[in-house]
Amino acid sequence: MSETLMVTPGAARLDGGGEESELVWPETGRSVRLGRRALHVLSQFAVPATAEAVAARLERTAPGSAEAVRRTVAVLVEAGALQAQAGTSGPERRPGLYGTPLSTVAEALNGPAAFVVVGAPYDQGVSYRPGARFGPEALRRVSTTVFRADPALRGMYDAEHDRWLLAGVGLADVGDLTAEPGAGGADVLDDLEQLVALTAGAGKVPVVLGGDHSLTLRVVDGLTSRHRPLGVLHFDAHHDYGRARTGPRTGVHHGNFLDWVVGSEAVACVAQFGVRQLTRSRPETSEKLHRWPGRTALEADPDEIVRRLPAGLDWHLSFDLDVLDPAVMPSTGTVLPGGWSYREALGLLTALCERLPVAGLDLVEYLPGPEEAPGVTAAALLLHALHHTALHRGSAS
Repeated sequence: MSETLMVTPGAARLDGGGEESELVWPETGRSVRLGRRALHVLSQFAVPATAEAVAARLERTAPGSAEAVRRTVAVLVEAGALQAQAGTSGPERRPGLYGTPLSTVAEALNGPAAFVVVGAPYDQGVSYRPGARFGPEALRRVSTTVFRADPALRGMYDAEHDRWLLAGVGLADVGDLTAEPGAGGADVLDDLEQLVALTAGAGKVPVVLGGDHSLTLRVVDGLTSRHRPLGVLHFDAHHDYGRARTGPRTGVHHGNFLDWVVGSEAVACVAQFGVRQLTRSRPETSEKLHRWPGRTALEADPDEIVRRLPAGLDWHLSFDLDVLDPAVMPSTGTVLPGGWSYREALGLLTALCERLPVAGLDLVEYLPGPEEAPGVTAAALLLHALHHTALHRGSAS
């Protein structure tokens, strides 16, 4: 077992939190109760890994823990929460996004890839339903349904539009960031900010797979180490904003992280698309905020949208999947009726990526469920956003 790649079997959902959670397979009704330690160990297999690799990884952050990790893995296997990944025999077979092999951070930053993908399995910032920590692994698993990366960078043919997608464009996936037990995920956020800053500093585009939306604050912090001032394109059903803040970052969650983004002197503009949330009070206005609520952006000319935005900025694109209609995207934590269709989202997303210099992207709030279709939808939207970002950068042929 120590040299076998292990994964969580099937489409699982995490319920509960605190000292004890429950891993549930909705399609079968099977469930497994997990304590804090077991849940932390399980999260290390978001991308398939061997028990020895996980034990060695956690030993570095918690000396003396390796043997306890091995015992926990054995318990998880016996409980059915982990199983051997079919058709694999070693770490070299571990798949990244769109099937690209996982690489080290050094390889990703020093290699030719235009995009550096990282998973942030963090959902400590949710106010309702947890489970987004399983989003990165699930997106990777289904992403090859949409697109398969090719070592020769030939891309794939899009028959609908008679074109090649991501031809000549490399992706490097460095896997998931890992959390130290008892740290509440703070180390994941610190590592995320540092990795985004390093990626931006290397002239590459960071692509962050969430995780809940609060992590975008740290992505913006990392990007502004190079791209300053920065603009933020915020796709969401919710405001995630009440008032601009510059003070201590206490109580940051997925519903208020934009308070600090708007309050940052390094951010010049936040453009919001698709907000339809009901609130008890009207969020404050700011000269930095530009809003296209509900369906208004879908009805607008993309060129007119761009003309309303400040010129000369690089942009971070943050896409919360709940901007989509629940009929299209039920697998998110805080669904709201009345959202966009896949085609509508695709049209605006790609139009903006073609017209604006996108320096970073994140895709957040995906809670895997029993059906693969929502994950495939998310992977397809991300693929086309990457392609059109590469077109704007001149890296796609």
